Amino acid sequence: MPLLSLSHIKQLSALPSLSIPHDAQFQLPDKVLQFGTGVLLRGLPDYFIEKANQKGIFNGRIVVVKSTGNGDVSSFQEQDNLYTLSIRGIKNGQNINENIICSAISKILHANTQWSEVLHSAANPRIQIIISNTTEAGLQYLDEKLTHEPSISFPGKLTQCLYHRYIKLGHAPESKIVVLPTELLTDNGFILKSIIEKLILFNDYPKSFGEWVNQKVIFCNTLVDRIVPGRLSNEDQQVLLEKYGYTDSNAIMCEPYALWAIEGGQEVHDLLTFSTVNEEIKIVPDISQFKELKLRILNGSHTLLCAKAITEGFDTVYLAMSDPIFRKYAEELIFEEIIPSLPAEIKKEDKLSFAKDVIDRFSNPNIEHKWTSIAVQYPMKLTIRLLPLLKSYIQATGVSPTKMVECIKEVLHFLLKNENISMDDISKAAINKINLSSSSTEEKVKNLLKDKTIWGEDFTQWIKF
Repeated sequence: MPLLSLSHIKQLSALPSLSIPHDAQFQLPDKVLQFGTGVLLRGLPDYFIEKANQKGIFNGRIVVVKSTGNGDVSSFQEQDNLYTLSIRGIKNGQNINENIICSAISKILHANTQWSEVLHSAANPRIQIIISNTTEAGLQYLDEKLTHEPSISFPGKLTQCLYHRYIKLGHAPESKIVVLPTELLTDNGFILKSIIEKLILFNDYPKSFGEWVNQKVIFCNTLVDRIVPGRLSNEDQQVLLEKYGYTDSNAIMCEPYALWAIEGGQEVHDLLTFSTVNEEIKIVPDISQFKELKLRILNGSHTLLCAKAITEGFDTVYLAMSDPIFRKYAEELIFEEIIPSLPAEIKKEDKLSFAKDVIDRFSNPNIEHKWTSIAVQYPMKLTIRLLPLLKSYIQATGVSPTKMVECIKEVLHFLLKNENISMDDISKAAINKINLSSSSTEEKVKNLLKDKTIWGEDFTQWIKF
C-alpha cells in the first residue's frame, strides 16, 4: 500500500475534502522550534501554521525536538514528516469531514543524540517562536546544574537553548523570541519564566544573560482547547486508502472546534503572523475571559451533567446528547443558569457563542468521551467548577437555580454510592464517615454539603431542601 510521502503528494491532484500543501511549502525556512511531538501540538499550533503556509502567510516550518527517549519517530522520517489531520464533528450545527495533509514540520531532532543541531536551531535568527507541550509535569523546577547536554528537564533544555542564542546573536534585533507553552497550567508562561530565572541564578550564568532574557524573550500565558483523540482507527485508515490512495501511520483526528488564546500585545502579533488567517487564535492582553468560559461552560456543564447522565444509563457524552430530553435539559442548564452566573464583564455574545460551540462539541459522534472519565476527582471538580457558579447565580438573581441544584444533588448521591471512584483522601474519608454515621440519604446529602473539610465552607446555606 502506498505510504504518504513527498513523492506521493506530487502524484495527487485536487481531491474533494483533501487539502494538499504546495510544492513551495517544502522550501520554506525554519521559523519555529517546538518541544514535543504529541497529537495536541500537531492538531492545534502545527495545523494553524500549515493553514497559514498554504495561504502564503507566515511562510515558515517547524523544527520539532523530541525530548524523551520514549516513542519512535521513524514513521515521520519514512513519511517526510508529513501527516494527515482529519477534522470531524459538528460546527454551527453542520457536519464537518475534512482532511488536510500537514507539511509544517521540517525535521524532528532527538535531544539526546542531536543536541548540537537543537542548539543550532535555537540560534537561528529566523526562528523567533518556541512552542512547548511537555505535560504539566514538564513545568517543574529542579536544582539542576546545566553542565551536561542536554539537561534533564525541559526548562533546563530551554535555558541552554536561550543561552546559546544569547551567545550567538547577542542583542541583535533578530535575537527577539517569543515562548508559547501550551501545558494546561494557569499562567504557564509566567511559571516557565520564573523557572528559567531560578535556573539562571542556580547555575551562575552571567548577569547579562538574565537581563537579555528579560529584554529579548517574551513568555506568553496561553490556553489551548481542542480535543485531539489521537491516531485514526483501522477503519478510518481504510477510508484514506480508498478515497485518496495512501496510508498514513501518523494520521490523527480532531474536532472542528479550536481555540488558542495567547496573552500578548502588538509585538506578539507581529511575530505570530500565522494568527492573521486563523480566527481561532486570540492574541489579547488578558486571557482570563477564555479561561472563565472554558471552566464554567465547558467543564462546568460536563461536571454538572455527569452524575445525571450515568444514572440515566448514558455511557458517553454523545449518547446523552443524542437523547432529545437530555439534550433539552443540558441546553436549558447552560443557557438559562450557567450563562447568567458568569461575570458581567464578559460580553453576552461571547458567552452565547461559546455555549453554542459547546453544544456542537458535546454532539460530536466522533469523540468518545465517557462520563466515567469525567467523574474522576469529582469532589475537587465540584468545588472548583460548580459551587462558585451556584453562589454567583444566587447572588445575581436572588433565587436558587433549579437545574443546577438538581445536578449538584445528583452528584452528591453519586459520591455517596460510588466510593471506588478516584478522589483525594480527605474527601474519600469524609464521605465514608458520613455514609456510616448518617441514616437517610437526605441526611447524608445534607451532612456532605456541610463538610467544610471538602468544600471549605458549609454549603447548606446555598442549597435548600
